[in-house]
Amino acid sequence: MIDTAVIPAAGYGLRMRPLTTVIPKEMFPLGKIPVIEYIVIELVSSGIQRICVVIRKGKDMIRDYFLQRKEQYKNIELYFAYQESPLGLGDALRCAKDFVNKRPFVMAIPDQILLSDTPATGQLLNASKGETAIWNSMARIYSDELSFFKGSRPLDSKNITEELYIIEDISPDENSLTRGFGRTIFMPEAFEFMTKEYINEKTGEVDFLKTFKALKNSFKLYGFLLKGRACDIGSWEGYYYYLPLILNHISLEARAS
Repeated sequence: MIDTAVIPAAGYGLRMRPLTTVIPKEMFPLGKIPVIEYIVIELVSSGIQRICVVIRKGKDMIRDYFLQRKEQYKNIELYFAYQESPLGLGDALRCAKDFVNKRPFVMAIPDQILLSDTPATGQLLNASKGETAIWNSMARIYSDELSFFKGSRPLDSKNITEELYIIEDISPDENSLTRGFGRTIFMPEAFEFMTKEYINEKTGEVDFLKTFKALKNSFKLYGFLLKGRACDIGSWEGYYYYLPLILNHISLEARAS
């Protein structure tokens, strides 16, 4: 059973400046709680008990917030690791290597939220059934919302079933409505493909392009198509577009409970 997750939250929030020069975008409100707490709740409700949040100097507000909320999460191991330099997502995950401690783990990108009866992490864990592989979540995006998902890459894949795919490569098809979503199950061995050796020369970051090509030669790569409405709130446009939908979903969940 996978009980460990990593939330990369060390980015600069460039698409949401100028406010992110003062407030981390992960602390923007979704109703009464910040974005990052919504993700923590998703993880905990999916059976995750160990969570590492990767931050950087200047984003201690995230850590301070959870210290004030420690009674709420007293049964969860919540740890903070620091990324020293902005070397991208792969490097951020590697900062959590000691915490992960040779366990398989879920990566949860806080910018992306799935509105569904079963949370994104829960769906992916249920699909994986503990099989040793890299499990990528996928989501279908409405065509008029593609512009909100700038960081989500289309994937070349072959159907196994209507929901399960074998991932073969990152697709150049920018018009594809099926995109990778911000939940992935990694084996701990994947850290070896997130070093500076795998920096993308175009971005100067360990951003998974080289990492992906190396991983596919070492692991089975599955894709699982999630059920629900995908939201990307990593830009002002996406945040304001999806906020009413997310708040309505939160309200419906509260009534159901």
